[in-house]
Amino acid sequence: MKRFNLFLLLLVLPFVGMAQHTLMLKSGEKMNGEVQSIKEGMLSFSFKGNIMNFKIVEVTSISFDESAPSVAKATNASSPSGTKGVSFVMNGRKMTKQPTISNLTMEKGIVVVDITINKYGNVIKAEPGGEGTTTTSQYLLTKGKQAAESAQFDTGPTMPLQQKGSITVTF
Repeated sequence: MKRFNLFLLLLVLPFVGMAQHTLMLKSGEKMNGEVQSIKEGMLSFSFKGNIMNFKIVEVTSISFDESAPSVAKATNASSPSGTKGVSFVMNGRKMTKQPTISNLTMEKGIVVVDITINKYGNVIKAEPGGEGTTTTSQYLLTKGKQAAESAQFDTGPTMPLQQKGSITVTF
């Protein structure tokens, strides 16, 4: 019994002090609590000390208070196609260097990184947590940003000085 209590304590400690989340369901119900995990089409949510599970298709949105680093919207996203779990949206450009992806945990999720590239195809700005992101894991958001920053796109004489797009990384 003592081992079980210790296990529960170790399981709950990382979530103490997390940002407050507001979950909006398609039924119109609004709940304040904390997102515990999003995986395999299910969202685990702590509401008034109770863990509740919802299908992602039942969720309209998840909002974070101002202390959270980013805002993610829960969607029923499928894995993007592309090499090494990477896809991108950059009109008129081709990716010449695939992102370097490293994930040293068992965490899974999709991170959408909004990027800006220069006319030479270099990523000059990367902001993880774009629309379609299915994780609130700070580790995966950071790894997604690092992966996006390591990508490179083609260049040419008619390319714009700056161009916006996104890179989706599936962990």
